Amino acid sequence: MLRARRFLRVFGICLLCAACVPNGGCTSRQMPPDHGTAARPPVIQASRGQSVHVSVRGGEPALNEDLASMITAYLQSERELVPAEDARRADVLVRVRIEDVQPTGRRDIPVRGGQMLGTTAAGATLGALLGGAVGGYSGVGWGAGGGALLGVGVALLDSPGQNMVWSMKARVGMGRSGREPAEADMVPVTVSAGAAGGRQEALPALEDRLSRVILEAVQP
Repeated sequence: MLRARRFLRVFGICLLCAACVPNGGCTSRQMPPDHGTAARPPVIQASRGQSVHVSVRGGEPALNEDLASMITAYLQSERELVPAEDARRADVLVRVRIEDVQPTGRRDIPVRGGQMLGTTAAGATLGALLGGAVGGYSGVGWGAGGGALLGVGVALLDSPGQNMVWSMKARVGMGRSGREPAEADMVPVTVSAGAAGGRQEALPALEDRLSRVILEAVQP
């Protein structure tokens, strides 16, 4: 049931990105994982099959849940970690505190076809893995379709035209064996993304950026 709820949240983000396709609305540029980060999160080792518990606070409830679901999805698909319901029994803890989401400037950057292909393929792979976990073979197809939409939405964040650049500031900490990270160990991380609209249009790309930064910090 927990996996199903998390999948539905991530799938909702996919639909939001897909809604931007006709107008080229939502926008984000593919960049190296460390782009726009004030610091890297602490690196933690995690083996395949270990459990992970992700918690996000500081933002509105929907944002916290969506970001936690996306981070969990990346760790589940890319690191093969198992979501844990009880933080006290989790092998790895990921803690995020959102501090601010605000516009930081404007830009004008064209979209790249190869970039879109790459993000679409990655999104389809992620969606297929999540769909399979929830609904077996039929879930794989549905998940792959939703994941591809997410990839298209992220790629289209580089649509031509004048876009507002948004930044998300957060603090990220990692813990082991059910132990919460100390406040002093929460590292400031800032990620940026462009959007033709406002804050709500920028959030999916910002969540994806921060999720990938955290993914890079969890090493097999």
